[in-house]
Amino acid sequence: MAALKETATYEDLKASDEAHQMHGFGHPLMQKGPRQLVVFESGDGAMLKDVIGKEYLDAMAGITVAHLGHARKDLAQVAFEQRNLTKNNAIKVCERLSGLAAQAFPENMTGSRVYLTAGGGEGIEAAYHLALRNSFFRNYYPGSTFIPASMQPELSDYGWKRWMEGHDKSVYASNSHRMFSNIDPPHELFMDKSKMKEGENLGQAAARQLEKGILQENPETVAAFVFEPVQGDGGAVDMHRDFFPLAQKICKKHGVLMIADEIMAFAKTGHWAGMELYGVCPDILVISKGLTSGYLPMGAVIYTNDIWKTAFNNPSTKLMMSDVWQHDYTWSGHPVCAVVALKNLDRIENEGLIMKCAGRGRTFLEVLKKKLEGLHVVQQVRGTGVMLGVDLISVIATDIEQKVLLEYGVILRANTNKHCLLLTPPYVMTDEQFERVADALYKVLSSWATLAESAISKSRQH
Repeated sequence: MAALKETATYEDLKASDEAHQMHGFGHPLMQKGPRQLVVFESGDGAMLKDVIGKEYLDAMAGITVAHLGHARKDLAQVAFEQRNLTKNNAIKVCERLSGLAAQAFPENMTGSRVYLTAGGGEGIEAAYHLALRNSFFRNYYPGSTFIPASMQPELSDYGWKRWMEGHDKSVYASNSHRMFSNIDPPHELFMDKSKMKEGENLGQAAARQLEKGILQENPETVAAFVFEPVQGDGGAVDMHRDFFPLAQKICKKHGVLMIADEIMAFAKTGHWAGMELYGVCPDILVISKGLTSGYLPMGAVIYTNDIWKTAFNNPSTKLMMSDVWQHDYTWSGHPVCAVVALKNLDRIENEGLIMKCAGRGRTFLEVLKKKLEGLHVVQQVRGTGVMLGVDLISVIATDIEQKVLLEYGVILRANTNKHCLLLTPPYVMTDEQFERVADALYKVLSSWATLAESAISKSRQH
C-alpha cells in the first residue's frame, strides 16, 4: 500500500488503519463498516475535532487522562523548553508526590518513597514485584501488561492461565499454583447476595470474604490485597464506607499489604487520593493518567516509608545482588515527562481544581440523574467526583457508545463487561457542554427498543 499523502482523506486514513495498525482491546472485524473509525485531528478544552471537521464533546477526557482538558499551551511549552537531561525533574516530582501523599495521610505517608514509571500498568507491575500473591475485587481492570492482565478473571486466556497451559486444571486451581483470587466489590449491584449473612451490610460481607480468602490461601502466601478506591473501567463503582477500615484491620492482622490502584482515581474524586474518601491509608499507592493530564506518559508508585525500610534497608551481612530490587523501566523518570508532571500538578493545585472537581462532579451527577433515572434501560446512575457511571439492564453499552459517538458527537466509554457507560469528563467541561452530553445519552437510551433489546441481549456479568 502506498504511503499516506500529506493531504490524506478520511478514506485514505481508514484504509491505512485497517492495513497497518493493531488496536488494543480490538479485533480486525471491529474496524470494518461505514465510518466506524474516528480520527481526531485537534482539541481545545473539552472539545475534539476529527479529520473531516466534525466536533465532539469529550466526556472521557481522552482515556481518563486529560484532567486539564486539551491544548494547554503551558504544558506544551515547558516540555518544549526542557533541554536539561539530568534527573532534577524526576527528583522534584518524587518530592512533590511524597508531599501530596503526606498531606493526604500525614500519619502514614510522611517520608514516603516514590518510584516513577511510564504508565499505570507498569506501576501495578512494580507494586506487584513486592507482592507475589494477590487478592482483589472482581470487576477490576488493573492494566494489560502480563501480570495485571493475569489478575482479571474476565481475561482467562491471558497472562497466568496461559503461562500454566498444559497443566491439569486441578494444578492451576491449587493454592500452590494459583496466583490470584478475588472477592465481590462491596456495592449493591456487584455483591453476590447469597454470600451475605443475615444482619451484615455490604462492607462487612466483603471484609468477611476477604479474610476468608486470605485464610483459605494461607496468610503466609498472601502478599497483598490490590484494589481501586473507585473502580474506573468497572463503571465508577464506589465502595461501601465500612469496607476499607475493616479490610485494613484484616490485612494488618495477617501481614498482607494493601495496594491501592489510583491510576484512574488520582485527582479525580474530589481528593488527591481516592482512598481519602474512606480515611484509610494503603501501604502502596499506584498513580498515573492525571499525573501529566495525558500530555506525556508518566506514572508513579508511592510506598510508605515503613515498606521502603523493610524492603531495602535490611541487607544480610553485606549488600548482595539478591538484596537489590532488580526492577526498572527504560523511561522511568524521563526529565521531559517529569517537568510536564510538575507543571500539571502546579495547575491543579494553584487553580483549586481538586475542590472544583468535587463540585463539578456533584453537578454533573445531578444532571445525569435528572435526565436518565426512570428510563427502562437504565439500572443505576452513580458518581464520585468526575468519575460517573450509567449502569444498564443488559450488555448493550458498546452499542450505546457507538451510537452516541457517531450520531451526537459525544465521547464516552462502555466498560469491559459491556453493561455500563463510563464518563470521566475533564475539569474544564462546562455545565452547558455536560447538558449536551446528558441530552445525547437521553435521546439514545430513551429511543432504544429496551424490552426487545434486553430480551435478546446476553445477561449481565456482574
